[in-house]
Amino acid sequence: MKQFYIIISIIILSIPIYAQEVDIVPALQQIENGNIKSAEAILRDLKTKNANDPSVIFLDAVLTKDGDEALKKYSTVLEKYPDSKYTDAVIYRIFSYYYSLGYYRKAETYLDRLKKDFPESPYIKTADRKIPDIEEQPSQPIVTPSKPVQPEKTETKTYNFTIQAGAFLNIENAKKLSEQLSRENYFTEITTKDIGGSILNVVNVGRFTTENESKSVLILLEKKFNLKGRTVPINK
Repeated sequence: MKQFYIIISIIILSIPIYAQEVDIVPALQQIENGNIKSAEAILRDLKTKNANDPSVIFLDAVLTKDGDEALKKYSTVLEKYPDSKYTDAVIYRIFSYYYSLGYYRKAETYLDRLKKDFPESPYIKTADRKIPDIEEQPSQPIVTPSKPVQPEKTETKTYNFTIQAGAFLNIENAKKLSEQLSRENYFTEITTKDIGGSILNVVNVGRFTTENESKSVLILLEKKFNLKGRTVPINK
């Protein structure tokens, strides 16, 4: 989320739209903790009083499961409230939507806009990637060779879960925790997660095939490091 500076002038303090927008951070925190129903309850309450507030519309889009409907709501914020404090997050999410569908040229226009209008946005690092030269094409049929080669039989283990040990706005804090756990021979990985206007650096510990396998590690982390982690699915 954008950082705000103390403005001395009382007149200037009354001008920014940021100060007028509804605070949706409690709902975003509920989403981060996996409490979607709690976040939805907060949204319903906010919509009864502030349905046209850009932050409320943004929250509504975040909680909308249908991609097309979410896109409409993000677009509403961008078109009607371009000065919202969540505008860079909106642009990033629209970019991600088009990129995931293979509409690379359209996605690129939003990435360019993000870089131009919000050069300091943390979303630039997350969004910046090589844009393919052509739009995504349907998969080509696989031609089976006349003499198929038999692959070697190897056992591969599928990991479905990991433990989220901590989430930090400051990447250095995430690195410190990761290094501390690595020294104790734990597998660690730092990933990023966007929550509203904030990019969180998440420290993940271990990889497990089932959720039940992580329980013993959760107990050890709390006992030895005072970390109250939680088991989460691995994004594939």
